[in-house]
Amino acid sequence: MKIVTPSATKALARSAIRRLRGSRLFRPAVEQIDRMWWTRTILRAQIIDEDVIRAQGFRSPRAALRAYVRGGFRRGVTLNPLAMERLIASQLSDVGRVPALYAYLVNDPRRIRASIHWDAVRYAEDHPASLADPGGPLGHRWREARAVDEMSFDQGGVTTVVSWREVVQRIAAAGTRVSSGSSHEVRSARTFVCRLSDDEADLAYALEQMVAAASADEDALLLTPEGGSFEVWLACTLLPLWRPNTSVHPADSAPARKTVARRTGVTVVRGPDSEIASAHLELLALAGEQGPVAPLWLDLDGTIASAGLIVRDHHFHHLLAGHPPEDALAAGEVLPVPRIAGSTFARPGGTVHSIGDRTLVGAVVRARREPPPGDFVDSSDTDLDDYLRPAGLMTAQEPMRGRIVRRPRTDAVSAGRFPRLRWAIKIAAPPGRPGEYWGDTHFARGLADALRRHGQDVIVDAYAARERATAVLDDVVLALRGPEPIRPQAGATSMMWIISHPDEMTADQLEGYDAVFAASAAWAETASRTFRREIKTLLQCTDPTRFHPHGVPRTGERVFVGTARGIARPSVVEPLRAGLQLSVYGPDWTGYIPAHAVVARSVPNSDLPLLYESADVVMNDHWPAMQRAGFVSNRLFDVVAAGGRAVSDDVAGIDDIFSGAVVTYRSIDELLTLLRRPSEAIFPSPAELSRISERIRRDHSFDARAVELLETAMTLRN
Repeated sequence: MKIVTPSATKALARSAIRRLRGSRLFRPAVEQIDRMWWTRTILRAQIIDEDVIRAQGFRSPRAALRAYVRGGFRRGVTLNPLAMERLIASQLSDVGRVPALYAYLVNDPRRIRASIHWDAVRYAEDHPASLADPGGPLGHRWREARAVDEMSFDQGGVTTVVSWREVVQRIAAAGTRVSSGSSHEVRSARTFVCRLSDDEADLAYALEQMVAAASADEDALLLTPEGGSFEVWLACTLLPLWRPNTSVHPADSAPARKTVARRTGVTVVRGPDSEIASAHLELLALAGEQGPVAPLWLDLDGTIASAGLIVRDHHFHHLLAGHPPEDALAAGEVLPVPRIAGSTFARPGGTVHSIGDRTLVGAVVRARREPPPGDFVDSSDTDLDDYLRPAGLMTAQEPMRGRIVRRPRTDAVSAGRFPRLRWAIKIAAPPGRPGEYWGDTHFARGLADALRRHGQDVIVDAYAARERATAVLDDVVLALRGPEPIRPQAGATSMMWIISHPDEMTADQLEGYDAVFAASAAWAETASRTFRREIKTLLQCTDPTRFHPHGVPRTGERVFVGTARGIARPSVVEPLRAGLQLSVYGPDWTGYIPAHAVVARSVPNSDLPLLYESADVVMNDHWPAMQRAGFVSNRLFDVVAAGGRAVSDDVAGIDDIFSGAVVTYRSIDELLTLLRRPSEAIFPSPAELSRISERIRRDHSFDARAVELLETAMTLRN
């Protein structure tokens, strides 16, 4: 039964506007109306800072606002010193289409971070009156600071108070792009250098990770903007106000070059447009005490850009370029190389080091791939097989001399019943941090671990790497079909497992696959007839090594974990609208539910088992197409395996699989009635729930699914 919610009218209106915006005929008019509305909203908030405007060379606030709404918000134009455009945008919908300052003003700002320099969320909690300010907590804090000539920077539990006049001085310094902060020569044992381009994808993340890595008071931090973006310069020049031993210099200035080339201590350099976590920067700092070291450099598609520079035909080449990261991990935690590669590295002062250049595989940086240096190298070729052998690879001899191929498998048989093969699991999730929000990413990792326990070599390819050049080395390809199609791979045993979006499947997308599975018995049966080929049932599953009871008591908290998906999800919106308690963990809920209901934008995947087990009830719903086709959510397997209880919209097969540990509803009235009853009255006894959980972990584990996939692959290959 289709559930119709009161928010359906708003959703239809938003859909109509999106269609007009996409129309070639009406788009200019809609965009003009958008800009007028953005201008009006920001003017009403009265949060345009005149010192910031002057520093950027604008004659008036109106001129600055006009430039801002006409696309300047994408080019670094800033209207208020306490707002970081890209940080705010990353927390709200329509990222990149609408100005972040406008989006902040029209949404509930209670859980929106405005800047790395002050805690806007905490400020809203401590000053409830700020929510009534026309500029929200941002406007309230800015007005207060100017009125009392005092600004508090709250970071890591430490508060630093400076006069607003000092803030104005830093704003002026950002406008002229001059050095600021500590001016004395760097003498710290550890110096962290952060090089920043004008178009940093996540400026806030870059600065926060550098500050976290340079955690000791004596650590020096140098920020070197490489361009003229006012947004980047402003963020940098404000940071020394609250982080001691911090300086800002243009990247090409003498002080910056002198610091990077200093001859004492350890220097850690983060390259521009590079994503690296603070923990990995600290690993580099420790390893850099002994000699030059670089992290494993991944390209933006998730494949290796370089594991270091090797020599071939008297020129440098990137080691393992185009290979999946798993090939470098197989070679060892530390790879000795002729020379480190990339703009992110660490090295000790001086020219004599205790050991040679190394790549630290346990530290990862993501940055765009670049060609190796073209220097002539007076050295013999590097023995590539030393790096390839652990991954089951080798360089071929004549007639394919130099090509990387699989090693003979005569001795490559696992201790179990299956021969050792190289599997590539391909998913629709993006690489890097964005992919961590996708269930497909964690599902693939759980399956990969299970296959490895059966002696297999396994690679997980993000969507951007689905057709990497080194795919020719793979024996078996398993496409986890989510929201994007993935083509079969020639020369390999190709299998597809449809785990979502069954409504988007077409006959041509199944062509070329040797075997197809679907996570719904009903859909598999119907689709087999429709597409005139066998589609086997393979339900979703769980990882019992992670999802199992820990014996923690229930808290009485109703929990939902997940994104809004751009819709008013009934299992979340309707209980809150009815005044029922619900704790939401997930991004993109602004505008759909009250801010107080969002506990956090995400939950570490490692924390999910305890959260599910301790919750009174875990709420769940499905994409409408999955519900109609009988695709049972992976989350339900995880919840019940962890010892939890769930309430979900009805999907055929749920009762048979979970035997009452998941209670379903068919309408909003039925949902609210269920949630108003004591949970003990609608779920089985604790002893019965324990038995159900044990059965789910046994029969619906990744290991059980891995055996089915292995048996199918062996049959096809034989």
